[in-house]
Amino acid sequence: MKAIEADARRHAWCRSQALWTFGMTTRGFLEDARGARQAGQGALLRFAARMIGETCAVALNIALNRERPLPGPAMRASWALERLQGHELRQPCWELIRGIDAPAEDVLERCEALVAESAALIGEMPNPLTPQGHIPAIALARDWIKLMDLLGEESLVPAGWTLRG
Repeated sequence: MKAIEADARRHAWCRSQALWTFGMTTRGFLEDARGARQAGQGALLRFAARMIGETCAVALNIALNRERPLPGPAMRASWALERLQGHELRQPCWELIRGIDAPAEDVLERCEALVAESAALIGEMPNPLTPQGHIPAIALARDWIKLMDLLGEESLVPAGWTLRG
């Protein structure tokens, strides 16, 4: 079975990794960045911005370039940035990773813009950190688990989420 320019297993694995890595992680770091901005905690804001840059770079790379397997966590950002050469979102990812000398409000705006632009390419995921997004996120996870199971790939989310009861 073939998907666009890749076999179905690679396509599903990469999209699943990108969606779940991006969707679960950036939501939390974006909330941290907003809270840090509001509380005047510049160091926490810059840490959250760096993590947003790293997560977006990795998720974009695996979604767009279908790169697999993933290197270790210490190497993922540089690995992803190298493979995103020429892509319009590489520079915003790099700027957040390396740190930017800008007012806190600008840093937060850049984080929100990068997350929005990345979501447009990777896909939206309901926010599991909110009451409105918890059940839809689990439903989406169940669909991905079923697809990954059909393709013989290991899923990122707990297999128990597909059980009824």
